[in-house]
Formats: sequence, C-alpha cells, structure tokens
Amino acid sequence: MARVIVDRFEGEMAVVETENGKLQKIPGIFIPDAHEGDCVDIITGKVSRFYFASIDNDMMTILTPKGKYAMSPELGADARPGEPILFNISNSQTKKRKTKIKTLMGELFE
Repeated sequence: MARVIVDRFEGEMAVVETENGKLQKIPGIFIPDAHEGDCVDIITGKVSRFYFASIDNDMMTILTPKGKYAMSPELGADARPGEPILFNISNSQTKKRKTKIKTLMGELFE
C-alpha cells in the first residue's frame, strides 16, 4: 500500500505528496471526492473500477470505465498487470494529520 497526501489540484490532475516527500500527479478521476490535505491510500488487490494495465516509458497505464490514464509507477503500490487498484480517502488518517498540524501550529505561535 502507498499513502499520498493531496497537495493541490491543477485542472484535471491532483498533485500529491508521496511518503518520501516527492510531488507526483495523478488524474483527479481516481479521487473525485478528495480535498487538499486528504490522505489517500493506494491499495492493490481490492475490488475497484480501476485496473493496472502496463508500464511504458516509466508511466503506469490505468484502465478506467472512461478510458486510459497514466501515472507514476511509484504510486502503483506494487501492483501487477491486471490487478485492481483502489484509491481510498482515509478519513481517520486525514483527521489525525490535521490534528497534528493544528497542535504544531499552536506550539509555534504560543
């Protein structure tokens, strides 16, 4: 499983921060209900409407009901071709992260 944090949206793309601090873009269709600051778990082997198809030229092709989309294989959560990929907004992790940030900000501005 990979976990990313939504940094911002640029048109149809979501810019996400990976666990190692890199910024990557993923199509917003994968996380239509996400907001800036949300934690998103990318999980393979779960029932989903998105499927990993292939890797070409260092881009991972994902099949969706609306067509093919590409994203960095780093976000693929160790998927294999043909496996479903689930993009799940983790409300509990998002809440935990926002609480931690609020606490840090409070300590900084006391």
